[in-house]
Amino acid sequence: MTGWDAAGGPRATAGEPVEEGCGPNCEQALGRLFAYVDRELTADDAAQVRAHVEDCRPCLDEMAVETMLKELVKRCCQEQAPADLRLKIHARLTEVRITRTV
Repeated sequence: MTGWDAAGGPRATAGEPVEEGCGPNCEQALGRLFAYVDRELTADDAAQVRAHVEDCRPCLDEMAVETMLKELVKRCCQEQAPADLRLKIHARLTEVRITRTV
């Protein structure tokens, strides 16, 4: 499925060509992009993705979007829930556990 980038142009989701002319190498690189950004690839696989995006502007742009998205989520999820909310959730989870074990 193709999405839209900040400039209003088409942006592919992982595993899809970014633009016409992208071929199997782009599909392979984009298919492993999330794992690359999360540093979950082997050294060899990471080197292959890195080599591809260094030579492919559309894939490099897609990697930049995924990296920015990851950083945004990280920044937005740093706040802790208020103590009273955490206590209510903990109490509810305890209640559910007790109910299911009885």
